[in-house]
Amino acid sequence: MINKKKNIGLPAFLVIVLTVVYCGSLVFTGNSYGANIPKGPFYILKVKKRFKNALFDLKQGIEDANFSILAVAPISTGIKGIGRKIPHLRVIDFCNLHDGYDLLKNNMNYSAFMPCRIAIYKDGKYTVMISYLPTYFSKFFKNTPEQKKTVIKVTRKIISIMNSVKTGF
Repeated sequence: MINKKKNIGLPAFLVIVLTVVYCGSLVFTGNSYGANIPKGPFYILKVKKRFKNALFDLKQGIEDANFSILAVAPISTGIKGIGRKIPHLRVIDFCNLHDGYDLLKNNMNYSAFMPCRIAIYKDGKYTVMISYLPTYFSKFFKNTPEQKKTVIKVTRKIISIMNSVKTGF
């Protein structure tokens, strides 16, 4: 019987590398609070999901990020009530009271941008989410180092929550 040795070094190495890359992408994308922050005032994200599914995922993402949902305003339902047509539209108000306190204790003007808010609406075959970004509006206030950190943290959480609707949890 001839004993043939198989060289499994390269395939095993590739499996390990691909596993590390895949697991890293799960950690450092949608659920990461290290999300890139756009320079403008808004973050807008389109997803190819049914409105109800995207709304459910958005609410779940908000709660998973340790925010409390304060209200879900059914704007389109109200507009339909006056006899007008409009696609599905909800506005979700949410807050993390610890972050809110960290911002308000030194500058009550932050209350103009509280609570956090994401609007979600149907646009053709897409569901669109839009939120204002605290980092953009914070430049209009004098900030302590703690406030700057909190603003960046909250902005990254908002982006991460929205991205989780697209990428999954």
